[in-house]
Amino acid sequence: MSNETILAKLFSEFPQTSSRTKRSGPLAPGVAFITGGARGLGNAIAVSFARDGARGVVIVDINQDTLNEGKKIVESYGTKCLAIQADVTKEEDIERAVAEAAKEFGRIDYAANFAGILGPMDQTSELPLEGFQKVMAVNCTGVYLSTKHELRQMMKQDSIEVEEGRVEQRGSIVNCASINSGMALPGTLPYTTAKHAVLGITRTAALEARSQGIRVNAVSPGFFLTDLLKPVVGTVVPMAFYDACETRQGRAAKFEEVGDVVVLLSGPRMSLVNGANLPIDGGFTINEA
Repeated sequence: MSNETILAKLFSEFPQTSSRTKRSGPLAPGVAFITGGARGLGNAIAVSFARDGARGVVIVDINQDTLNEGKKIVESYGTKCLAIQADVTKEEDIERAVAEAAKEFGRIDYAANFAGILGPMDQTSELPLEGFQKVMAVNCTGVYLSTKHELRQMMKQDSIEVEEGRVEQRGSIVNCASINSGMALPGTLPYTTAKHAVLGITRTAALEARSQGIRVNAVSPGFFLTDLLKPVVGTVVPMAFYDACETRQGRAAKFEEVGDVVVLLSGPRMSLVNGANLPIDGGFTINEA
């Protein structure tokens, strides 16, 4: 058999695409579940899912007043939003939140774990143990618990509707890492340690869940002037230093740029992307300048 015949046979058995129709309809028609979803980057993700056609959005946060405001923003796009007060460091709270979301919408198709705190900024030799433990509880244990119970729910459900010929997808999880997941800055031990740990959670879960038709990835936002940073920029962190970081990033970033990336990464078109950590930093981490 000639090489040309072999190639022709392979392409007939494994075509480049099985669908001959143009794509139409919403980009993310399923149900999204976002921890830390009441404000900041988390709420931007919730809004992006609403704008891209999600039939339901669940936002989970610890503060009820913030939840109420975040829910209003999501619902202004005509999407049903369920707001759940929960502490991501408490397993019973996360288990309850996932159960409430599944009871309301029947399933969770896309999860984004973005609850987080900055924590104390101090030298390692001077850092109080309780400060370290608090950051690890929210930014590391919270991601672990959220991933754990999101996986349990996704494993129980059928695949979301996918294009003909595309592999089934029972769910997608995107965890919030950071450029600090691969870099460090003096005075950021708890935050940097936790973000390195998020990659460990993501990659391990990705390998375990792929046989179930579930993908687990992470994103690493660069410099965004979030509510976490506002209290320290200009005080603990000199304004000149922050401006220099934005310059290395190329420009100031918009929250919606993270939201849109998470939506794209969550959809079935990204079916072979698993265990990845995608920088959202304008090139900060590759810039030697």
